[in-house]
Amino acid sequence: MTPPPAALLSTRKALRFFNLFRIALVAVLLLMTQWVLPAQALDHAALWLWALAYAALVVAGAVVGRLALPLSWLLTATLAADIVLISSFTHLYGGVKSGFGMLLLPFLAVAGMLVSGRLALFYAALATFSLFASVALNAWHDGLDSNQLLQAALLAIAGFVTSATTWLLSRKARQSELLAALRGSQLASLNRVNALALQALREAVLVLDAQGVLRQFNATASRLLGELQRDRLQPVLQPLIRRWHLQGMPLQEQEIDLVLRGQQLIGRMVPLAEDDSLLLVVFLQPAEQLAAEAQQLKLAALGRLTANIAHEIRNPLAAISHAAELLGEEAVAPVTQRLSGMVRDNCARIEHLVAEVLQLGRRDRVHGEVFLLRPFVDELIASFLLAHPEYHGRLGWQVEATVAVRFDRSHLQRILTNLLANACRHGSAQPGAVQLVATAQRLTVLDDGPGLSEAAQGRLFEPFFTTESSGTGLGLYIARELAQANGAQLSYQPPGGCFQLTFPESHDPDHFLRTDR
Repeated sequence: MTPPPAALLSTRKALRFFNLFRIALVAVLLLMTQWVLPAQALDHAALWLWALAYAALVVAGAVVGRLALPLSWLLTATLAADIVLISSFTHLYGGVKSGFGMLLLPFLAVAGMLVSGRLALFYAALATFSLFASVALNAWHDGLDSNQLLQAALLAIAGFVTSATTWLLSRKARQSELLAALRGSQLASLNRVNALALQALREAVLVLDAQGVLRQFNATASRLLGELQRDRLQPVLQPLIRRWHLQGMPLQEQEIDLVLRGQQLIGRMVPLAEDDSLLLVVFLQPAEQLAAEAQQLKLAALGRLTANIAHEIRNPLAAISHAAELLGEEAVAPVTQRLSGMVRDNCARIEHLVAEVLQLGRRDRVHGEVFLLRPFVDELIASFLLAHPEYHGRLGWQVEATVAVRFDRSHLQRILTNLLANACRHGSAQPGAVQLVATAQRLTVLDDGPGLSEAAQGRLFEPFFTTESSGTGLGLYIARELAQANGAQLSYQPPGGCFQLTFPESHDPDHFLRTDR
């Protein structure tokens, strides 16, 4: 397994420290030979030559260690030189019996830690060869000393044991280091994935410890609760923490409903107990947002249901209407013709009801756009009067030329058509009986009719509520639903027949001048 760059850097750093150990060792040995050890036992010229050789090794190790040479070459050369020089010093001071042969063991231990198993044994073999070479040279001059031979053998065994043991321990340590680095990398990757997943959640997520210190949160939480800071107590979250502590810090997941920063929030608390630590994960959403999502799901289901119902009703309804027309054409008796007409009228009413229900099912399909209101109202009223010529002269309208709104055009057309039709039916036949007035904030449709009773006002926007025998009771309900889908509000303002459509925001009319150029 190739060691990572960090491991190589650590090994080179260890070699630099080992070079300092060489300097200290040479200094101590020289001092010992000058003031502690018997001077007659040494050849001073050979000693200083040995010291110069070791100093050269230290300098070479310092210089070469900074070069980008293969680490195996550097280790082999320097450690082999260490073993040879220490063995030489041992021989200079009388051989193995001097005890200086023990200085080989630290170098063999370093070799075992820094190199592979075979190289570690090679250094032990080199040290063994050096020791026995010293014994052989002494035997050549002074005869064989069995004690020196035994000491050399024991020291050689100690060298092999030291090399093998340190190599095994260092290999295990390196494997543990690599495994820790791998686990750290995997943990960092997992943390990044968790952070991405946390930020992708639509609901606000907060992670707090048992003391209420905020450990983690996502962007949604910042938007919902304002500026948040990690690893600090957050005043805005203290009501939540106090509530949890008052409950005895239970470990069960629980639903929560509370008010923070004036917002009604709904969510859940999920305690996580890990060993001696306790974390609280909080998921929060505005109650309005949850209600809107539930409404969207309901409307989507309603849209699918109404489409299926319309298909099932319209086919037999068309057959009934066609049969009634044929019956009316062939009938001679006035009673039969009247009954045929009643069938056709009721078929038309059912068809209108189906169309109303289908329109309600399309409430969630909003295609909002910004447009000037005055040209839109002019075109709408022209189309309305073309379809209802009997209302000519009754309508009046005032729309500021600079008013721009963001709305779905088809939805606004449906709302205003319904309001104008109701106003024309309930208003008088006098000129200007029905007025449409629009400003940047609201659009008002009012008539001079008697208005509605208090009982009728309370149920005005309920589905299927109507004050007319021929109505479906869905017109105003659908109008209000379409207004809310566009962020607007439709309301009734007594006395008289006055309906106001309040827009969510105003827009810059210069936008249209810029886009027209």
